[in-house]
Amino acid sequence: MRPTRARIHLYRLKKNMEIMKQRSGERTFLAVIKADAYGHGALKCLDYLYEQGVRHFGVATFSEALELRSAYEDIYIMVLGATDPSDYEEGARKNIRLPIFDLPSLEHYLTLEEKGPIHIKIDTGMHRVGLQPQEFIEHIEKIKSLNAEGIYTHIARADEEDTSSAYGQIARFNELLDFCDKQGLKFTFIHYANSATILNLELGRTNMVRGGIALYGLAPDGKENFGLEPVMSLYSAILSIRDIPPGEGVSYGHTFVASRPSRVGTLPLGYADGYKRQMSRKVRVYVAGTYAPQIGNITMDQIMIDLTDTKAKLYDEVELMGEHIPAEELARAAETINYEIVTTMGRRVDREYIYE
Repeated sequence: MRPTRARIHLYRLKKNMEIMKQRSGERTFLAVIKADAYGHGALKCLDYLYEQGVRHFGVATFSEALELRSAYEDIYIMVLGATDPSDYEEGARKNIRLPIFDLPSLEHYLTLEEKGPIHIKIDTGMHRVGLQPQEFIEHIEKIKSLNAEGIYTHIARADEEDTSSAYGQIARFNELLDFCDKQGLKFTFIHYANSATILNLELGRTNMVRGGIALYGLAPDGKENFGLEPVMSLYSAILSIRDIPPGEGVSYGHTFVASRPSRVGTLPLGYADGYKRQMSRKVRVYVAGTYAPQIGNITMDQIMIDLTDTKAKLYDEVELMGEHIPAEELARAAETINYEIVTTMGRRVDREYIYE
């Protein structure tokens, strides 16, 4: 078997969730398991969180929601992102919460015979999807006829030290809630808190929070971790070792040329597995109790590491992300964020689930 595998420490989900729950008080906790639970395996994470008593789950797409519904009939499922109008009636039949996210989706929903529970998305500054506050006000009579279960927005800059933009969005959202109060319009759920908001900002009038990246132990800003523990680690093994003399190059393009007699180890993973090519020559691994640099270009299926200054042997296990190499280190090398490192971990990487 290919020795490249991601170890998913499921028990850490509970600790990370508890950290967010401590910050959010008695608010309903909605576990976001979109994008295959940020690369961790949606159904496995769903099963574990269900055992911990979680019943509210969020996803990005309707197909993700259907996958969850096929596993459990009694859970609360919400699609957070824009959805095709044709999904509304099946969503009603499957008891899946869908969003009203612009005027066309509002008008379409009002024409339906089968209407399910919906949440109204408000654009307070993300400018991705959502009704503009003025659109909401101008169409208030139609809004009232929806009997919407929830209202929500999304904070664009909650992970920044300067919180003025985030609190500006919250203020706009609160103004709309005040308008709803005057109109006698009530909602079961009011929410805007993603992971960064839960960890950094006041939660105000919300009664639901949406735990995403922090649930998987990664800090939204890639810096302060708030006591979170990463759920995913990545390992492989050395499947080949060769000695090369000075002047010899390694991998495509020979971007690494040995300046001394060198031991080169080959590991079976590459950019097709999510170990990104743009990290070439910028990352390291942990093997035999020490660090070893990755050398040459990362290829589709294999990478090479310099074992010259290590005691590593053939078939030794190698840590590529974990206790010694955080996801943030890989993210910096790839000029991206920790979210992308875990969510793009490929299907060829077997997941090994650890429960305690």
